[in-house]
Amino acid sequence: MKNEWGDVRLGIDAYDLRGKKALVIGAGAPAGRAIALALGEAGADVTVSSTSNDGDEIMRAKKVQQELTKLGRQSATVATDVTLGTGVQVMVRQVAKEMGRIDILVNAPDLFLGKAADATTDIEWNRVLQVNLSGTFHACRAVGKEMLKQDGGGQATRGGRIINIASALGERGLAHAAAYCAAQAGILNLTRALAQEWGPGGITVNAIAQGWMAHSRAIGNPDPAANQTVRFVPMKRAGAADELGPLAVYLASDSCGYISGQVMFVDGGLTTHL
Repeated sequence: MKNEWGDVRLGIDAYDLRGKKALVIGAGAPAGRAIALALGEAGADVTVSSTSNDGDEIMRAKKVQQELTKLGRQSATVATDVTLGTGVQVMVRQVAKEMGRIDILVNAPDLFLGKAADATTDIEWNRVLQVNLSGTFHACRAVGKEMLKQDGGGQATRGGRIINIASALGERGLAHAAAYCAAQAGILNLTRALAQEWGPGGITVNAIAQGWMAHSRAIGNPDPAANQTVRFVPMKRAGAADELGPLAVYLASDSCGYISGQVMFVDGGLTTHL
């Protein structure tokens, strides 16, 4: 059985990503790192990127590259400011040229702002939306162009996988986080819109929405006995970054050619709580 992505494999082989080329933007953050390593462990060659030109973030991404190299994967580190659309396009073209193509894109920017709406400045509002929402769009647009022309002289014969890492706060909202919630909600609907637009080209576009994770900037003490937020999670604990990796591998795999436009929550049941 075939589709634009290639042969549809069944069983454990469906999750073998050997030969696939992935780009993970935001690999210096816990979620991006965990997903980059999961893709590498599944066999993909992975280029990792920062979301800014901050030196510390670039160094964290380089450490992820080193971990991928130890797994025996081809890997490289690139730096980009995701808020600059032209810069992202240049970076993506460079990565596509060096890797030969891009089969998998993971967007994992995560700039949180915890501040009352009436105290949020225009600069803060714009920055949060630019990094999270505009940054995700810039990367999707640039990689989508590459995926649509791969191996087909402008015609989509290969397709690809796009996975946007978002937050459950894009679905439920939270007081004192209006800018972040608005940006995350935008990512969820951007995912749905692109899935419709690029589906005929064999490109799936899905989102993974994190709940309260141990690395969430707003979580505070993750101990449920000391944290009212975690107490509302049915699983009674914060999530771990490594719990995002298996789902990302599934969404990137050959077994996932007919799942698109979906938001999958990794939240311990948080969004089921009234």
